[in-house]
Amino acid sequence: MSKRVVVVGGGIAGLTAFREIRRQSPDSEAILLEGSPRLGGKILTSDFLGRPVDEGADAFITRVPWAVELSKELGLEAILTRPATSNAYVLVDGELRKLPEGLVLGVPTKLVPLLKSRIVSPLAALRAGFDRFLPDDWPGDDESVGGLIRRRMGDQIADRLVDPLIGSINAGDTDHLDAALAAPQLETAARRNRSLIMGLREQAKNSSQSSGPVFLGFENGMTQLTETLASSVSGSDIRTGVPVTAVEVSGNNLRVITDAQSFESDVVIIAAPAHQAAHLVASCQTAANRLSSIEHASVALVTMGFKREDVGNSLDGSGVLVPRSEGLLTTAVSWGSSKWPHWADDGHAIFRVSAGRAGDTRALALDDTDLVEALLTEIAHILDIEGNLIEWRVSRWIDAFPQYAPGHDRLVAAIERDLRSHMPGVFLTGAGYKGLGIPACIHQGGQAARAALDYLRTS
Repeated sequence: MSKRVVVVGGGIAGLTAFREIRRQSPDSEAILLEGSPRLGGKILTSDFLGRPVDEGADAFITRVPWAVELSKELGLEAILTRPATSNAYVLVDGELRKLPEGLVLGVPTKLVPLLKSRIVSPLAALRAGFDRFLPDDWPGDDESVGGLIRRRMGDQIADRLVDPLIGSINAGDTDHLDAALAAPQLETAARRNRSLIMGLREQAKNSSQSSGPVFLGFENGMTQLTETLASSVSGSDIRTGVPVTAVEVSGNNLRVITDAQSFESDVVIIAAPAHQAAHLVASCQTAANRLSSIEHASVALVTMGFKREDVGNSLDGSGVLVPRSEGLLTTAVSWGSSKWPHWADDGHAIFRVSAGRAGDTRALALDDTDLVEALLTEIAHILDIEGNLIEWRVSRWIDAFPQYAPGHDRLVAAIERDLRSHMPGVFLTGAGYKGLGIPACIHQGGQAARAALDYLRTS
């Protein structure tokens, strides 16, 4: 007897789950429902100065294999492209200072380059070096990234290097982000070695990863991945513009309710942010309450285009990170036309300027024009820009960045137990649960699909 699977959400996790269902169980009736008019979720590419420029993520990390593997499966491997530069800067006391050699997620593993960088004081650099000699002082489970770095390396390393980098990736405050989830490479190194520096050096020595690029993207933008992924299941029942309002238990099955109709289903995979999933599973109050407790941060990403000749900075890097201590609205500036040379045609410079993070909602209070003016004033000073904007675009990602507070993994496990007990057949996947970033969402989508199929076989 044919089984029905409904996937709620058409972002990268939902699309991956849907594709896996179609591949592993072609006899099942699979339906994907996406509330917005398009597929792709937080992956979006649109035209800017006559070329495709990403409004969200413009690359994925290669340290984990899942995005690379999916690209190969979809026949996209040949058109993957790597950033042209790996140099980057951090703003310290209003000045650009180059990130030193030997950083791992902002943690210095080489002290001489750190001293020469002048990012931290000589005393702070020496304090960081003491990590190699300090006794093991791990306080136990559920440590924050900031807590780990401050106790091993001191406050300046945490505030000027690690928080600007990891905090930028997560739009968060590293003093409130779970180290095991937001920075597993650091947490693992600290657990396996008394010294964080020595643990990271040991990781590098034992790493089997090739010397290939750390990041990869697509010349036509990251939407190329989601569009090809959607095309790989063309002919399937994929519906956009169909917002789901609730998922409920209906006898021995589940009912997926939309504004216009409802669907009976044996399994439902919810590939939606935690705060949206909370509304969908409201009939399971404990799961809904726990899902609602996962905080999210919002970010505005302003893309700006200038004549290259109007920018005084040499732009010999991929961008600049801005620590909280600088007091600016800007949190980071990606030098897109240096990072991706195919963006730099016709003598233009393209920047992607980020604003907003956990605890800083100033960008949300500004309309587009005021936001652009405020950010333009800041980056004009940082990058010595004297000319006028040629083109600009504001992309607002509201509640798009889940904040993995210490203990987040146990919270997600409790949510999954709640659903197994009260809404069997409902599975969660996406950035809000077990990993941020495109590769992690691809991995989770596949895992959710396989768990759903196992459930169908045994139920």
